[in-house]
Amino acid sequence: MGETVRIPTFDGVADFPAYVVRPEGKPRAAVIVVQEVFGVNPGIRKKAAHWAGQGYLAVAPEVFWRQGEGIDLDSDVPEQFQQAIRHMMAHD
Repeated sequence: MGETVRIPTFDGVADFPAYVVRPEGKPRAAVIVVQEVFGVNPGIRKKAAHWAGQGYLAVAPEVFWRQGEGIDLDSDVPEQFQQAIRHMMAHD
């Protein structure tokens, strides 16, 4: 099972959330699971859990954290799909 942690920015001015799943025992290495435009949603959490099951520390940072934390959208819901597109277009 994963947990959300806070990671500080390089300049130390802020921090952002990331979903982390730890493997049993010592990690073989770490894997960054990059979200799609839909945020750290169930699909991304499932991918992170998969990699942790393979022995890796899996980290899925929230890419859109400056626009809003906890973005978790469903591509099959038209309104949420459009919201994802808006986040993507506003991302710098």
